[in-house]
Amino acid sequence: MLAKPNKTVIEGTVRAIAPASEGHGHEIEIEVHRNLSRGRSDDFIQPARGQSLHLFATQTPDVAIGDRVRVQARLLAGPFGERTVLEQLDPLSDEAR
Repeated sequence: MLAKPNKTVIEGTVRAIAPASEGHGHEIEIEVHRNLSRGRSDDFIQPARGQSLHLFATQTPDVAIGDRVRVQARLLAGPFGERTVLEQLDPLSDEAR
């Protein structure tokens, strides 16, 4: 269930990728370098620089630990809790650093 349309965009470094505990999908940990949506009212996650953001992804991500990435995520919420879900994951080139 979607609580309200929301979107968070960050740049960061992949710190961990592991199978999700439910047996479906993956959990990805991103160390936040920049929150590109900071100050927007639709940024429900509001991660700060240096924070670790844990995301659920249905597909196996095509990145490796240590890669710099741009991430689009959203917060899904319902009667049984909430989950931060990966919407898009793009590797950043060396020039983008």
